[in-house]
Amino acid sequence: MNKYNLRERYERFKEWQHDPIKYNVTSNKLQHCNNCGHDFMGNYCPICSQRAGMGDIGWNSVRQSVMDVWGLGTRSLINTISQLLLRPGYLINDYINGKRQVSYPPVKMLFIVALLYSLLYYWLFPDYLGIKLDETEVEKGFLQSFYQWYKSHYSLSLLITSILAILPTWVMFRYSPRNTYHTLPKGFFIQVFFQVLLTVIELLLIPLAFIDPQVLLIISSLVVMIYYIIGYRQLFGYGIWGTLWRQGFVFISATLFGWVLILIAFNSGFMESIPKEVIDAHGPLKVYLIFLGLSFSMAVMVLTTGFVINYIATRLASRRNQQLTFNR
Repeated sequence: MNKYNLRERYERFKEWQHDPIKYNVTSNKLQHCNNCGHDFMGNYCPICSQRAGMGDIGWNSVRQSVMDVWGLGTRSLINTISQLLLRPGYLINDYINGKRQVSYPPVKMLFIVALLYSLLYYWLFPDYLGIKLDETEVEKGFLQSFYQWYKSHYSLSLLITSILAILPTWVMFRYSPRNTYHTLPKGFFIQVFFQVLLTVIELLLIPLAFIDPQVLLIISSLVVMIYYIIGYRQLFGYGIWGTLWRQGFVFISATLFGWVLILIAFNSGFMESIPKEVIDAHGPLKVYLIFLGLSFSMAVMVLTTGFVINYIATRLASRRNQQLTFNR
């Protein structure tokens, strides 16, 4: 195989990434639906959605039936995960812009892959990953309480993590070349898809746990970071550098907002970790409100700084493009 064949295959792959399902009308003649009896023009019956030409059973019917049994249909979980791995940003772009039939329901998919993750990591690999904790050996404390809750509510934890990144993503990518001014509800599904992708990557890399849990952590973090850059670039249309620094502001601000949420949810455990002399000097409520206020202020400050830089960068890029157009 020479470099020209490789280039041709790569171009076909890029074309597939942009448009994996062809919806072109293949026939303009009048069709008759054998399911509901309606006559129509096009590929699908507008009444019952059955495909045109569905009549006698052939080998294609056998193939499709077998694929459906093993979950390999067009809108199946496996097919959606495959697309998420091969065209993450383009798949999300299709879904949030109205192409619902290209994807398995994303929230349902998140809970399924999170359940599978929990089963494998708790049951099959507790010794390798150190997740199966003995409550008698775990010291009671703020971080330990959060860690135990996180592991015992993994699906809910992923959903909350997704929600925390919605506002920062909306702020930092609202002027993007693609999906400009995307809405917050669209942002919710964007983050759900990325949490599914993160969980699937960790599931695929589970064999690395046999080598060393630290190896698994390092490699999975690196792969997830690369996928986030690719996915955000495909979804919003920025270059690598433009995607990377905007994602940095999203990650930092979402982490700080997450810390605020942890302080609210585990306030009693947090206060137990504060030195007693500090509490005695200022009072428990004042100390708690100071930490909470500082954390929230830092999150808002980071997000505001990112917004200002993003706004300035967008204006400068717009002026450059206008100047280039004028010079031509």
